Amino acid sequence: MRERQLAPGRRTLTTSEAAALLGVSVPTIRAWADSGRVPCHRTAGGHRRFEVEELADWLRGADAPPPRAVTPAPAALEFAPCPLLARHLVRRTEAIARRLREHPGQAPSLPVAVPGATAAMTEAQRYVRPLARALQTGRLGQLDERAQAMGLRGTARGQEVEVILRDRRLSEAVMDEARAATAAGVQVEPGAVDALRAAVEHITAGLVRGMTYRGPLAGPPG
Repeated sequence: MRERQLAPGRRTLTTSEAAALLGVSVPTIRAWADSGRVPCHRTAGGHRRFEVEELADWLRGADAPPPRAVTPAPAALEFAPCPLLARHLVRRTEAIARRLREHPGQAPSLPVAVPGATAAMTEAQRYVRPLARALQTGRLGQLDERAQAMGLRGTARGQEVEVILRDRRLSEAVMDEARAATAAGVQVEPGAVDALRAAVEHITAGLVRGMTYRGPLAGPPG
């Protein structure tokens, strides 16, 4: 693994975001990174970071569609930070996973199975962690980029229905948990639930943008 301070402005993903993009678990991508199988860098603080452009090249070499088509969100996409709600959602990830299993939302009956306990927890973690980071900072840029990458990957695999349905079920489970928290008197920021609703709707919109992209999926062969 190369250890260096990443240049400012480089588009990077955290370990969990890169795992979601590639469709593997966090332990798997950590093992791949540490063994040199997938390109990875260490920040000055010792954290793993994955450059989007390098992952695109790596995916191309693996004969998979790279996320090169994904564009960063405009910097103006901001709202008031909600760190109290962000921390609550992270603490309640297991409860969100239970909601995902017990009532998968009002979505129509489509060929997407309700996840088992382990799968539900994995899906909840992958959804809540980047969402919580966006709520903490009040900035949706990286969240938008991740959603577009997921949408593009879903299209490449022919799984548009599955991706949208899972997103709908996850967003409803998260919103239900936030509403339950405010009803129970959990201290969160004024307007936090509205900010959360805007964020989850932004995720869905990002998925759709990734799915509807009609440009080239890869650059010229190198």
